Amino acid sequence: MRAKRKIVTLLLLTVFLASTGPLQAGGCRTTPGSDGPGRGGPDRDPDAGPTQIIPVKIFHNYLVVVQAHIEGLPQPQNFVLDTGTSPSIINVTLAKQLGLESVSSTLADIGKIVPTQTSTIPAIDLGPIRAISLPVGINDLSRLERDLGIPVAGIIGLDVLSKASFHLDYDKQEIEFGEISHEGIPVPVDVNAGIAVAEVRIEGRPLRMLVDTGTDRVVLLGGNFANLGWLALRNTSQSGRSMVNREMPVQVFSAPDIILGGQHFSNDRAYLVPGSADPLFDGLLGIRALGLRSFSYDQACKIIYLGK
Repeated sequence: MRAKRKIVTLLLLTVFLASTGPLQAGGCRTTPGSDGPGRGGPDRDPDAGPTQIIPVKIFHNYLVVVQAHIEGLPQPQNFVLDTGTSPSIINVTLAKQLGLESVSSTLADIGKIVPTQTSTIPAIDLGPIRAISLPVGINDLSRLERDLGIPVAGIIGLDVLSKASFHLDYDKQEIEFGEISHEGIPVPVDVNAGIAVAEVRIEGRPLRMLVDTGTDRVVLLGGNFANLGWLALRNTSQSGRSMVNREMPVQVFSAPDIILGGQHFSNDRAYLVPGSADPLFDGLLGIRALGLRSFSYDQACKIIYLGK
């Protein structure tokens, strides 16, 4: 079976516009700005169906947990929503409970290829989304469960989330499915790969950064760079761990000037993972690491909008 790409995000073991941008054909805005006051500006789809709001829980001020239904189970299950994961993952305990057959495969875990198991679940329902015969990875999420203090059935990525338009509000702790406005910084989504990669400048260097709700950090993959002299690395070495429980060394650096969508951000405690590399992106861009408070996805435009 061909190797499947899966991105998983970093959980550290240490401490835990004013102007209107131009539109594409069909009303898809691709530059930072706002389509009017509040959600509901002129770029909203007048033919979109009614909205549906479901609550979420935010752990550690960044990790989003929602309840979804798995076909064959009577009760809803807890899932982490992670735009940095594709395909979605289910916990090994749930796979055993469902009696799923699995096959050996590999995944890209923060720039490293590691063995895993894959399977297909009959269906998953999240709000108005129903994904049928969904390919998933199978991983041991017991450490994540201990960290959150709740059972976790799996991790839902953009392969599922991209099936509907939605708006996630961290302050209100809710996700609203249906028509959205186009406020915020736009980032295109590659639906086939199940990832959103933003063009970012860090200390003047152009970088491709994976938009990631599953981390509250800015993380660079050291193997993507021939020379790291431009980074202000500190003389400290720490340990990090991915959601699939792979431990790795990390180095800390300061990123006082991060430019995304023409706006300036800073992060005093960014991370480098030495030796890790990925051909599609240079690192992980945690939404909460930049102080962003919401993001929306427009299914028709295939664009994520990051909001302050």
